[in-house]
Amino acid sequence: MEFDDGRSPARVVNDRIYVAVGRDVQESKSTLSWALENFGADFRIIHVHQPHQLNPSPRPFHGSRSRDPQELASQQMDSILDEYIHMCSQAEVHAEKRFIEMQDIGEGIVELVEQHAITKLVMGAAADRRYFEGMTLTSTKAKFVNQHAQRSCSIWFVCHGHRIYLREGDSNTSDVGITPSVSQGSSVAESGLQNVRSPLGSVHSRSNSSEVEDDLPSVRYERGEGSNYTSESNSARAYEGSSQNQRYTGMLKALENIHNEELRVRKYLEESLALQKEAFEALKNRHEELEMLYGDALKANSEILANQTSEPSGAHGQDFISEFSGYELEAALQIEEGEYGTTFRGSLHHTQVVIKMMQPRNYRQAVRRVTKLRHPNLVTLIGVSPDTPALIYEYPPNGSLEDQLGARDTSNHLSWQTRICICADTCAALMFLHSCHGMVHGDLKPGNILLDSNFTAKIANFGLHSAPSHPPSTGELSFASDVYSFGYVLLRLLTGRSALNLDEVMQNALDGENLSGLLDPTAGHWPFEQATELAHLALSCRDIDSDNRPDLASRVWPVLERMRTEASLSSRSGPEEPSEPPEHFLCPISYEIMRDPHVAADGFTYEASEIRRWLNDGHDTSPMTNNPLSTLDLFPNQALRSMIQEWRQRHNL
Repeated sequence: MEFDDGRSPARVVNDRIYVAVGRDVQESKSTLSWALENFGADFRIIHVHQPHQLNPSPRPFHGSRSRDPQELASQQMDSILDEYIHMCSQAEVHAEKRFIEMQDIGEGIVELVEQHAITKLVMGAAADRRYFEGMTLTSTKAKFVNQHAQRSCSIWFVCHGHRIYLREGDSNTSDVGITPSVSQGSSVAESGLQNVRSPLGSVHSRSNSSEVEDDLPSVRYERGEGSNYTSESNSARAYEGSSQNQRYTGMLKALENIHNEELRVRKYLEESLALQKEAFEALKNRHEELEMLYGDALKANSEILANQTSEPSGAHGQDFISEFSGYELEAALQIEEGEYGTTFRGSLHHTQVVIKMMQPRNYRQAVRRVTKLRHPNLVTLIGVSPDTPALIYEYPPNGSLEDQLGARDTSNHLSWQTRICICADTCAALMFLHSCHGMVHGDLKPGNILLDSNFTAKIANFGLHSAPSHPPSTGELSFASDVYSFGYVLLRLLTGRSALNLDEVMQNALDGENLSGLLDPTAGHWPFEQATELAHLALSCRDIDSDNRPDLASRVWPVLERMRTEASLSSRSGPEEPSEPPEHFLCPISYEIMRDPHVAADGFTYEASEIRRWLNDGHDTSPMTNNPLSTLDLFPNQALRSMIQEWRQRHNL
């Protein structure tokens, strides 16, 4: 239609950032992370719910026999979306979830774009493929959305944290998806997007009226160019009619909406300023609290070091726990935030470490606990930082089990023999915590199982929970809760999958005699009887009744120990270890295998006696570069020392 003033009708623009995510959090995490890094606006997490995908089998899993399958599927979906909302909260970005039930994901995303007037969308482009330079859209759903989504919507297609394609929206196109059922003269906000029907076919939408109305405060109105502009949206229909009065009424309504939006933005800025002031006061109070606690923390650290020097020499009698300043920890990268503190990963004195930031009230007790825990399958504590406060652990070279299971590189996957050994290593560490120290791990998962250069498992994030002295109540951490988590680790090692309903999937495979189709093919050819026995063991650990879960020492360990002996007859995964020691095990001065490696100011590691002899001879330069040393201080390289000791044991040296 044409207007007397020669201007085109108002166009609806939604400035929120919408991120399309899937059921697999690991696959969609990189897409959401990219959006959080590149946009700082209000977020909406959108998802196309496929009910048959969330609960593919009519057989309920443990503990859900009386629950409605559709209700269970909905709860699982909500749980998945909550993980994405939690990621946004960690990035201090407000986010809400929106979803729709539809069989085809591509059609569902197109429908959501229409329903919510989306103008900025971020979605995955090829989740099942690795990113490479110059790649194009390969995903069928990505191609469908690119072709059918309304042209006013700009779409960023992302693959593994890289933007591979941008479809810029047409700013002169007014195709916002307001329901066609709204009568003439009604405004966008009044319609509420009820009774939505997609041009692609009927859908069952869970985006109800109230949810869509919540999106409308971020909508603004713009003028397109040209005098002959025909709008397909309901906001343009508000201008239709032969009456001049109807046109002016619609224009006034648009101006009123703009005014309301300005008031909303002003209120948001005022609230943000108040939050910033509150955060500043909290930071100030935190600083004062650390100053008050510094003396006690330093005293606790001194007591620990004094106790170590007074202990008789033994297997660990020569170990030394270094003390680091908060300044040295500044370059570390945050990787996780938990109940007892935030975890960082970084490098100290050329050694990869994990830094566990502690709450001041928990630091002293945690230091006393973990310094007493020494086991081949627990990560080694190599230092503390009382002024931060923090605990510093070794970070083994092969990363976490989660990293290995999710690796895209097919050249170095974990073999089934190595996976059996990881099961046994993890079980041994849990038995040590339970029986020797009465401790509950409380957070056992693949991400807290680290792997050294020989793929020996070492548990991290331990020593923070004591077993209850009374019979544990529902939801309380206990030995049985660790067994339950251990069962999940076994299932992950068997299948390589990370599905939430892995218990049910495994049970269905066993019942249908299709276990071989569920096993991770990258592990090689599993012995079928051994894989079946391990699957049943995993499901017994996952029993919903904690009283029915097996005891680790009497029932689980004998099975895993036998399996490890059988697996030792086959070669262990990873590259075959040479008989000669690695070059970095040799002292650059004596060219002999080091026993007490220390790092000098030049960044190189030397045998302690050799570098001290060099310095005592009057040298103040590096033996390797001949450049002056900034300091003559030496620091023990605990991680390298552990690797050398393990290599010596395997070669009987």
